[in-house]
Amino acid sequence: MRRAWCGVLAAAILASAAGLAADEVVVVDVDGKETKLTGAKFGAGTRRLAWLADPKGATPDAKLGPLAVEVREPNSTTFAKGVVTLVPVAHLEAVRYDYEKLSAAFTVKGVKDPLSGTLQYKGINTIGVSGTADGKAAAFTAGALQAKGAVKTVTFPDAVPVTGPKAGGTNWAVQIVQPKAENPTVAARNLKVLYQFKDGTQHLADAVPARKGAAVPFDGKLTRFEMLANDENTNIAVAEVETGAGTEKVVAIPLAVEHDGKAGVVVGLVGEVEAGYKLFPLHAVKVIVPFSKKAD
Repeated sequence: MRRAWCGVLAAAILASAAGLAADEVVVVDVDGKETKLTGAKFGAGTRRLAWLADPKGATPDAKLGPLAVEVREPNSTTFAKGVVTLVPVAHLEAVRYDYEKLSAAFTVKGVKDPLSGTLQYKGINTIGVSGTADGKAAAFTAGALQAKGAVKTVTFPDAVPVTGPKAGGTNWAVQIVQPKAENPTVAARNLKVLYQFKDGTQHLADAVPARKGAAVPFDGKLTRFEMLANDENTNIAVAEVETGAGTEKVVAIPLAVEHDGKAGVVVGLVGEVEAGYKLFPLHAVKVIVPFSKKAD
C-alpha cells in the first residue's frame, strides 16, 4: 500500500509541475535544427519544491512551490531513487547532451561549473518541455535516446542567477552508498528531514523522528549519524547516533509519520547546495558528520 501511495504522490507532483510556463525555450536537435518554443511548459524530469509553498501565494510557483529540474550526477548511487540535485528552473541556463558519452551537462546561472549528469539509466536526466513553435504545438523530451531528432541542447534565455546557500547554519559531509565510486562524500548545508503527505504538500523538520524518545536534531551537538538499516516493509529505519557529549545510541526511525494531523512519509534529507538543493533518500545515506570531520 505504501508503494502505491508513493506512486500516487509522484504522479500528483508531476501533474502540478506541468503547469509552469516560461517565456521562451530554445531547443536544438543533434542535426542542428533549432526550435524556439514560447509559452513553454515543463513535465518529465521536474518536481515541485513543495516545502517552499505558500498556500496564500499569488502565483503557481508561490502556491505549489518552485519547479525544479532533477539532476542525477554520475556518482549518485545506483538505486532507482538515488541522490538528486534539485535545480530551480528559474536558474537553469542550459542543458547539453552527449549521447555517445551518455552524459549531460546542466549549466546553472551564477554557478561556475556545470553539473554533470549521466544518461546510463532510462528516464534519468531527461527534461520534458512543450510549447508553441511557429503557431503550432510542439513537444520534446530532451535526454531521451531515439533514432531521429534527439535533443542536443536546451537553452533558457531568461535564467536568473542563483543566490546559493544562506549564510550561517551547519555544513555536513554526507557519505552516500555507491560502492563503484568508493562511497563518495558530498557537502550540503543545513540538513532537514523531508516529509511528504497524501495531498502533495511537504514539510521540512529540523530533527529525525525517533520511534521512542526524543527526535535527533541535525545541530552542533551531532557528531556522527550512521544509517544501519532501512526497511520500507516495516516502515522503520535504524541509525547509530553520536553526540558531542560522547554518547552513542541506536535510534529506530519511523518512516510513516504524522504532522498537523496529516499522515505522511519520510522521503529523506534535504540540504542546501550552490545550485539549489540536494535530496538524500535515507537508503542512499551511509554516514553523516560535520564537514570539518569528513566521513571515513
